[in-house]
Amino acid sequence: MLRNIKIGIIGSGNVAYHFATAFSRLPVINLKAIYSRNEKTGSELAKETNIEYYNNLNEFAEQVDLIIICASDDSISKIAENIKLKNQILAHTSGVVSIDVLKVATENYGSFYPLQTFTKQRQVNLNEVPFLIDASNQKTKTTLLELACVLSNYVVEVKDEDRRKLHVAAVIVNNFSNHLFALAKEYTDNLGVDFNLLKPLIQETALKALEQNPKDIQTGPAKRNDEKTIEKHLSMIDDKNLKELYQWFTKSIEDYYKEENNSTKK
Repeated sequence: MLRNIKIGIIGSGNVAYHFATAFSRLPVINLKAIYSRNEKTGSELAKETNIEYYNNLNEFAEQVDLIIICASDDSISKIAENIKLKNQILAHTSGVVSIDVLKVATENYGSFYPLQTFTKQRQVNLNEVPFLIDASNQKTKTTLLELACVLSNYVVEVKDEDRRKLHVAAVIVNNFSNHLFALAKEYTDNLGVDFNLLKPLIQETALKALEQNPKDIQTGPAKRNDEKTIEKHLSMIDDKNLKELYQWFTKSIEDYYKEENNSTKK
């Protein structure tokens, strides 16, 4: 069934790269074309996956039956407004954009959202990536589910609004935590201390959060209400933004466990 569906990808960034390279290795998937406004990265990706590159959106659309938009959130609605389709399927990979922005282009539209972070430099095993699927009609949903199941062992139907809310949690656990790692590295670099010393701690923290309820494994001075240690830490932070983050997280943790700590003291 899928082999008869000609698939096209819009974009040439991180998500497009991982999808295109994965599709090109699977004989049951007929990856046909790539469209990208960036001719350099688009043509390079097309060459790497042995498919056609187009810099004209509607010439590209004429070649395919199913189009996956792997572009920035802000560009999705503009793509939908400018693409001319007949009865092709149009899906996007955004966590936060409603699928309804695609209805201006076709009656057959949906979401094909991989709940994972992607960079070109790091290989991701798509078999383990959750794919969240929703669509405007059952036929479109069935096709997107079938395609996702070829890539992943973890495919679920998630309604549009629920996917968008889940994306908030995804930003917190991924983007926010990584930013904290970056700030911590900058702090240690400024001190002339090897950031690698913290990597086993990062790994253990992530593993515990995967295996247990994160609420149950919280440690540290804020959890213990260790005000002297908190004061010492703040005195050692010169960067204003980092100090504010430390204070904010400390208060958040203290407030979160306030009832538990009060009951312990009784």
